[in-house]
Amino acid sequence: MRILVLQAGRCEYFLAAAHAVRERYPLAALIGLAREADLAEVRQACFFEELHPLPENLSRLRATPGTTASADLCVVPFEDRFGIRYWNVRLVPIRLGIPKILSCNSRGQSQAWSRAGWIATSVVACVGLRAVHILYGAARQVWGWVRRRLDVAGLFALAGIGLVLRPLQAIGFHPLSGYLRRRLTSEPRRLVLFIPSLGLGGAQRQLASYLEHLDRTKWEPEVVTLDTLDKFFEPEIRRLGVPITFLNPHCRFATLGVVGQLVRHLYRSPCEVLHSWLHHAVALGAIAGTLVGIPTVVGSLRSGRPGRFPWFYPKWQRGIDVLTAPLQTRLIVNSNAVRREHRRWAFVRDRKLLTVYNGVEADELSVPDGSARDQLKAGLQVSADSPCVGIVGRLSREKDHATFLKAAAAIARVRPDTRFLIVGDGPMRGTIEGGIERLGLTGLAFVLGERRDVPALMELMDVLVLTSVTEGMPNVLLEAAVTGTPAVTTAAGGSAEVVVDGVTGFVTPCGDAEAVAQRVLTLLGDAGLRGRMGAAAVARVKACFSADQTSAQIAACYEEVPVA
Repeated sequence: MRILVLQAGRCEYFLAAAHAVRERYPLAALIGLAREADLAEVRQACFFEELHPLPENLSRLRATPGTTASADLCVVPFEDRFGIRYWNVRLVPIRLGIPKILSCNSRGQSQAWSRAGWIATSVVACVGLRAVHILYGAARQVWGWVRRRLDVAGLFALAGIGLVLRPLQAIGFHPLSGYLRRRLTSEPRRLVLFIPSLGLGGAQRQLASYLEHLDRTKWEPEVVTLDTLDKFFEPEIRRLGVPITFLNPHCRFATLGVVGQLVRHLYRSPCEVLHSWLHHAVALGAIAGTLVGIPTVVGSLRSGRPGRFPWFYPKWQRGIDVLTAPLQTRLIVNSNAVRREHRRWAFVRDRKLLTVYNGVEADELSVPDGSARDQLKAGLQVSADSPCVGIVGRLSREKDHATFLKAAAAIARVRPDTRFLIVGDGPMRGTIEGGIERLGLTGLAFVLGERRDVPALMELMDVLVLTSVTEGMPNVLLEAAVTGTPAVTTAAGGSAEVVVDGVTGFVTPCGDAEAVAQRVLTLLGDAGLRGRMGAAAVARVKACFSADQTSAQIAACYEEVPVA
């Protein structure tokens, strides 16, 4: 018996079908028709006595005497259930005159057909079912469009209800006021911290630091977050003994679903304070907290206005920010630059905004000694006497790594012994690696990905560079200061509030690669200047950016009388 196995989809499905046929018909001779690109992989499987290339234009496929023409059975593996997208493939056994056909799909279902039955089912599948499938797909697209708009409309409607409930809550007439008074009687008081993700990021790092320094005799914290794949900070938060509740982010109505889950959780487990972190969570948390009647609703804004991130935030974000700003007891910002932006963006009264700088604890960041430093350099394939310039942060558009690479190319022309370390990962990694090759920095610049030894890497660097076009309060500049590493940063957001130009580092205009290169070269050429700036940076971060001070300021705002 001769059996022809026809490749209709991906190679793995084709080989799986061949394996099943070989087990079912161990004495049969198998003939394979496979795509040219997959022939080498198929040959390695050793399933076939004969193997022929499948032409791209299947209408040109004709029976070859002694090979495909003499097949007794044709096996056609489909990737979908009914094979509705395979009209040209279905015609192959008919053109070759094969009397019997066996179809199988990715679900492991198989069906034997005569030639007449095969022709009939091909017409039904590829004409009738295909038309139904197209109509169903179109209907799903329309429903998706409608659903997204209903989701947004529902969110704005809930924000409107919140605007009605907020003044009622202030005078004690919120529908759930009595329920909350009965439930909120124990000490320490419950604090819910709502953040969209526990993935690697500056806000998440600050949240973990805040929880570590929070007075647990007064507050019983709980973290509520979306169940995303990236949970980088989950182990650290659990180590602090803080419970974590995950919400399902894949609801039919994306934002309404999250608000509904948060409302349900807050109703079942009320809290004195709901503190939301990051822009998306601040709006949703304000709505949910007001609907439940949480006494104190606080939002933490950690970056510039959403208008600076049009690729990330929806067009309606400003509208929901304007509506939810009055629902907040307080809005915490991490720099005066962010404060100015959000005052204009959401028309927030200045007295409702509170600037609390990010905090870092110098003792928490351990740095390597001289021998460990040399070992770390060796592990990175960097010679011990090569100066290192680095950038640390998510590989995303707002970090403007293109400017860093242009500056690196200019530096390398003057100091070819310099090595450039790019620490972090993100959607722009491929573009950055392409830029390294295009600018001739191969062997000089290295993308290290996500690392847990960032303080050690910073201590390794002679100069830290930050080329962002927008920032809130960059943790990376604080961490560099702790290690005594002078920084060259662009004047993005709160960066200029961390680095004192000419004292603890240098501040340059955004996008000016030449200015960045010149400042870095100045530092590389003067070890004494690097030492003085590094020492000044350490002194400044200890005086102005203490983690204890940051935590105390945030916790103090929970006790304040709501600001209109």
